[in-house]
Amino acid sequence: MSAEESFNKSAAEAIVGFLKSNVSKSGQQNLDAELKKVFVLAKKRGKSQKRKPNKKKVRCLTRVEKRSLGFYNIPRNEVKYNDVVPLNEIWQNYMKDLLELDKPVPDYTSKAWEAFTQTLFKADFHGSILNVVRSKCPSYVGKCGICIMDTRNTFKIVSKDNITTTIPKRECVFEMHLGSQKVTLFGKHLCVRPAERSTKKIKGHIHPDL
Repeated sequence: MSAEESFNKSAAEAIVGFLKSNVSKSGQQNLDAELKKVFVLAKKRGKSQKRKPNKKKVRCLTRVEKRSLGFYNIPRNEVKYNDVVPLNEIWQNYMKDLLELDKPVPDYTSKAWEAFTQTLFKADFHGSILNVVRSKCPSYVGKCGICIMDTRNTFKIVSKDNITTTIPKRECVFEMHLGSQKVTLFGKHLCVRPAERSTKKIKGHIHPDL
């Protein structure tokens, strides 16, 4: 028995003896039952917990840092259309599973239509073929290509002539093909970062204006 344990035991016995000598005879009968078996002085020190080594937090680049490094700069003539065609094929399969295109598309008057449009709004458009059908800037009308970058306010698309064009969302209306279905997208409703769009709910609009 260590010196500390011996001291704790003698202290506990002293406390019990003091109580018995100062409690009435009627109270002594319940004294043993009322006394706690473990005394504060007799508590053993817990084993020292092993400290876990501090893991170094991986710091991600901010948008400003990415922009300064040129992450968002895509040269106009560097990306080839044929190189991104496989991306469109992957996207088509992704949308087929996401929207269950093997089933009939719900009618716009049904309750299922809202769920369909919400899912479409939250989808990833990287790899989709976008065609500008209306725009406040006439030079954008007719532009068509595979989307290679989706930012808050723009789509970057690669056309068949291997030219990368930045299309402002807010000013344009896009047309997109999903299998045999043709979908019209109003760009001003897509002016959200893709990561934020996946958690945001869009309000229904019947005939939104540019």
